[in-house]
Amino acid sequence: MRPTDGAYSLGLAGAERIIQETKNPKRRVVVQTDVAEFIADGRNVFAKHVVNVDPDIQPEDEVVVVSEEDKLLAVGRAKLSAEYITAFQSGTAVKVRYGIKKLKK
Repeated sequence: MRPTDGAYSLGLAGAERIIQETKNPKRRVVVQTDVAEFIADGRNVFAKHVVNVDPDIQPEDEVVVVSEEDKLLAVGRAKLSAEYITAFQSGTAVKVRYGIKKLKK
């Protein structure tokens, strides 16, 4: 739980459960295969690299970032709504909190 606003922060274990229990693209931002390694390293997601997104995502929502194969890459907070993520070709779509590679080190 975040002390600033009382909302919950999504962790990698929670993201895995979301992937297992829901159908793609629910709570997900799907990125291009060629940038998957960078996202897994903890880099932010840019709108131009997004392939698909849950249409219900709003700014500041906790989201799961996955590859086109629905493999977990990272978790973070959406900076744009789903509508703007798909419409824009520049700007940060998701501020990544944890990439899967950073936690494995």
